Amino acid sequence: MIKFLGKKSYKASLLSVLLLSATALSSCQEGNSTANIVKDDERSRNITPNNTNIATFPSVFDLFACKPADNAFVAAHRGTHIGSEFPENALISLQALVKKNVPFAEIDVARLKDGTQITFHDGAWDKRTAGPNEVITLPLAATTWEQSQRLLLKDTNGTITATRPSSFADILTYAKNKIYLEIDFKSSASEADVIGAIKAADMLDQVILISYTTEQALRLHALAPTAALSVGIFKPNDITDLEVQGIPTRVMTAWTGKGPLTKELADILRNRNIPILAASFFEVDEQVKQSGNTNLYTNFAKLPDLVVTDSAFETQQVLEIAGDNLVSMETCLAQK
Repeated sequence: MIKFLGKKSYKASLLSVLLLSATALSSCQEGNSTANIVKDDERSRNITPNNTNIATFPSVFDLFACKPADNAFVAAHRGTHIGSEFPENALISLQALVKKNVPFAEIDVARLKDGTQITFHDGAWDKRTAGPNEVITLPLAATTWEQSQRLLLKDTNGTITATRPSSFADILTYAKNKIYLEIDFKSSASEADVIGAIKAADMLDQVILISYTTEQALRLHALAPTAALSVGIFKPNDITDLEVQGIPTRVMTAWTGKGPLTKELADILRNRNIPILAASFFEVDEQVKQSGNTNLYTNFAKLPDLVVTDSAFETQQVLEIAGDNLVSMETCLAQK
């Protein structure tokens, strides 16, 4: 796991800023019971005897560049762990991921009627929330922020929690210098507004923007030319096709889905310095659940650089970067 935050020397003033940010955030997440907030100790987050340089969070590109070749990072699909008490796409769930040292969260961003950007996967509230019927039955795009705060999220077991939907702004405030984000734009989301919020939070180098088509990739690249882009790459020619369309390899991360990811493709991507993203949530997560064989995660992670999983807590335990590999990564990052 990542046990670092960057290049410069540790300063007590930074710690104070981070603690003040956490305090401010707890007041802006109105409606969440403090009993449900997972508390993480900033003083121990990402600090090891090997590296106390925490003043600058590494960019996502530097992170991948310094990753040991035989390791993969973990990303929590929909920002949670399936079968847990933590709802999808919720602030409290990101806090739990940070507490469990999960380095990435894949989150879904949608837009409400009044323009508020929130983190929620579905187009309607009914499956994942509880509350007034006249609100639950509304599409997200027909709901105001005020109405959304009358709802309670269900956890991944379907149990009602005391947690209300989270605004994207609050997610960014919390995530800064704590966890990397993969941003999935739902159909109601304003790509320009979402990227504008990321820029305002000074987190453009801490995110991967997910695209599903070349057209979307071009739009996102135009809005954020330096940001990492997740683009579908399933064969070598896909790289060339994207380049011809105007997507430079320097911003590409290769979404390979459930694969099969061949060593030939992985070698080509690595030679082009394109990080490889793959999903264990299609099949491997269920296989591990049924068999109890966590070595399946180790085998799956041999080629990709990032594994997107529905079982983030468990996968992180298996794929945690430690020992000499951690020292090597920290040394590399200190030189960036």
